[in-house]
Amino acid sequence: MSNGLHAQQSGKRLENYVAEVLDDLGYNQVQSKLFLDLKSHVGNPVYARQCYTGTSLSGRRRRVDIILHHPEKWKGCLVIQCKWQSEKGTADEKYPFEVLSINKNPYPTIIILESYKPKSEEWLRSQAGKGNLLQVCSLGEFDHFAKRNL
Repeated sequence: MSNGLHAQQSGKRLENYVAEVLDDLGYNQVQSKLFLDLKSHVGNPVYARQCYTGTSLSGRRRRVDIILHHPEKWKGCLVIQCKWQSEKGTADEKYPFEVLSINKNPYPTIIILESYKPKSEEWLRSQAGKGNLLQVCSLGEFDHFAKRNL
């Protein structure tokens, strides 16, 4: 299995975990192509996976891992990006592009970061609180965040 495919599958497992947490918290999953139209018309918490939400820094359509809407807590939506570096490689070099793209779009975002290089984690965490990147967290930190904020 190639490094890219393995990392993609690991990222999908992380995304599945986040979806399970949202399900447990009473969120309902909706189709990604319907999310942006539905979010303000439903009275219950909803989320979508792999949803297009704007453009990246390079002007391409930006797809996020998870976007959620809560009628009381997250009226303006929250994006959750799942980043997993399972093999040696350059995925962590994409973090500056990710942060710039997050700040180009209107949604507050948290990044769940697993299996990373320490210097990359340090830099990425230093960007939290600047612009739309609210928080960078480990899976355990995400669990704590979810219980309090989602």
